[in-house]
Amino acid sequence: MSRVLLILMLCVCNAYGEKINVLAAASLKFVLEDIKEEFLKTRREDGIDISYISSGKAYAQIKNGSNAQLFVSADSSYPQKIFEDNLASSQPKAYARGKLVLFSANKSYDASSLKILEDKSIKHIAIPNPKLAPYGVAAQSYIKSMGLEKKLHPKLVFGESIGQASAYVKQGVAEIGFSALSIVIKDTTTTYSVIEQKYYEPIVQSLVVTKAGGDSQLAKDFAEYILGERAQSIFYEYGYDAP
Repeated sequence: MSRVLLILMLCVCNAYGEKINVLAAASLKFVLEDIKEEFLKTRREDGIDISYISSGKAYAQIKNGSNAQLFVSADSSYPQKIFEDNLASSQPKAYARGKLVLFSANKSYDASSLKILEDKSIKHIAIPNPKLAPYGVAAQSYIKSMGLEKKLHPKLVFGESIGQASAYVKQGVAEIGFSALSIVIKDTTTTYSVIEQKYYEPIVQSLVVTKAGGDSQLAKDFAEYILGERAQSIFYEYGYDAP
């Protein structure tokens, strides 16, 4: 192969860049899109397709052969399972710590106080499915810590992911619901209360490059960017703490 031809081939490859698929927790829908946009500003030739679903469902997809090169979870247990199942190319890394909120999009219900849970006119309370969504586990822990299980259980409406549970509230299916601070912090149409973290286990969130992403420089670079200073400042804007 001539040197000129080799250079031309390299130029063509660089022009097209690399594309990756990412599975990410539904709670990251807004913050991760902002981070992706910042990351790609200097990598116009690359492409990142992010699917936002519950962390449990993302884990199941990877275990069943998904070609996602990166998994950005809403907890640390699912990325650790990916690693223990020998489906990761490196060890998981924590990138942020999330916060649980109770919120409402209904003007008749002010969720800026947790006393809203005592309102007898509330018939439906949205909650992410604890079997699939880490924020659902946190919400369930809060309800149990406050001794409200018996009182609230008949009102609970379970969403497959935190995205679906939040949609129930925004669409009026439920008067109030549990969600992540990152989903509501920039939404001026909602009222919310941040629930003290002493009522649930810390929501330390981790990411992992999968085996499918082992040869992907873009997947590795994007993972490192998420852990870096600029991305961390964006996480902070959305209410996250450092891990």
